[in-house]
Amino acid sequence: KMKKILMTLATAFVAVSMSAQNNMYVGGSLGYTKTAFDGDELNHTLRIMPEFGVQLNEQWGVGVEFGYDATTRKGTPDLTRSTFTFAPYARYTALKFGPVNVFADGQFSYDMTNNETVGLGGNAEDNKENAWKIAIKPGIAYNITDNLSLVAKLGDVIGYRSSKPDADGAKATTTFSFLDLSNAITFGIFYNF
Repeated sequence: KMKKILMTLATAFVAVSMSAQNNMYVGGSLGYTKTAFDGDELNHTLRIMPEFGVQLNEQWGVGVEFGYDATTRKGTPDLTRSTFTFAPYARYTALKFGPVNVFADGQFSYDMTNNETVGLGGNAEDNKENAWKIAIKPGIAYNITDNLSLVAKLGDVIGYRSSKPDADGAKATTTFSFLDLSNAITFGIFYNF
């Protein structure tokens, strides 16, 4: 069922893109974090999020983020986590001050995560998880030129997330967030054409 929904969204996005010429943008964000803890524990996180969108008029646009997030932890136990994300959105540009645009994205995201842990005895365990989220995310764009923009996005002004392990009898965990602007702050560069 989820695959059908994703294919429908992708088809609709391509149709909109084909009808809106010379108003498209492409870019994304890239991030890396290294965290060391007392002892030998060490975390590495790499996040790659390409993005493509179409500006429909002065206020409205549609786009999609898709990407990969990987975390490796050396400790007890060792952990390798990889997440693939598909996140279409509708963007409303609320304010414009010269080269600066203030906007909000209404986003639906779907994540597929694989966690692999290796314990002290060398025993490996795989856990998969599927999650979806609906959120409103604020952002700001600074248009350096007509073709180049710097974009910063904050966390969720409001959001609802449901995640469920891919196992028999597993229960879903739901999270509601309000004004959670501290998570997932990203910076990216975009080319407008």
